Amino acid sequence: MPKGTGQRGHRTKGDAALSRKATQHQDFVGQAEPDREQSREVEEQRIRRDREQLEKDVVKRMAQELEKASGVSQPSPPPPAVGAQAAPEQDRPRFEMPGSLREGIELIRRRGPEALDAMRAKAEQRLGEMPSAVRTAVHLTERAVGLALWPVRAGARLVGRVLETPATLLRILIARRTT
Repeated sequence: MPKGTGQRGHRTKGDAALSRKATQHQDFVGQAEPDREQSREVEEQRIRRDREQLEKDVVKRMAQELEKASGVSQPSPPPPAVGAQAAPEQDRPRFEMPGSLREGIELIRRRGPEALDAMRAKAEQRLGEMPSAVRTAVHLTERAVGLALWPVRAGARLVGRVLETPATLLRILIARRTT
């Protein structure tokens, strides 16, 4: 094995660089612990940053897929060709941000069925590509869940109907006070 010296017995620049980057020798085991802790902290911070970035990317991707499936957002149009007329906009509804809870409920009432139908059609399309055994299992599971959740749906409707009357009376009282 060579000594790691140059022609005249001196260390070369390459040897100096390797010795700076190499793991430093510790005389006692206790002296290495602070270096290890610092290395662990740096590695944990890197892992945390990577995990957060991955979560952000996954959330963005899921939001884009959901918007595409529901028909809420439009895919980015390709740039128009030189000399060509711009393509007419599609009749697809644009994304609206409600200003209040009431506007949000109205938006869901207006656009909810369309979005639900679009997502259901996409799911049926994907389900059609699967083997018949999987389709049968999915349909049976869907029926079982529907039967299991029937009391919840009925209770939610009943509670909604029961709360409509007091809410209407409260609105009437508030309207009379302000006028």
